Amino acid sequence: MTYQKQPQNVEYFNYLGNVITNDARCTWEIQFKTAMAKAAFKMKMIILTSILDLNLRKKLVKCYIWSTTLYGAETWTLWETDQK
Repeated sequence: MTYQKQPQNVEYFNYLGNVITNDARCTWEIQFKTAMAKAAFKMKMIILTSILDLNLRKKLVKCYIWSTTLYGAETWTLWETDQK
């Protein structure tokens, strides 16, 4: 006798750091990633607003902030409201 559990319908779940929703919208995940990027910027604010060379600061933003924001972006389904 094998015991098989019925899968549950859920509104969203986290899979490999990305949020999968039952309606395939990415609005919540985009907001979440933006908040994570703001937190990463806040943690590095002293470095990013210092007297370092502008090109170096741009590279640091690209490394720390944009990589945090865009992680998993290739799986997003963008709607017009999300693109804004």
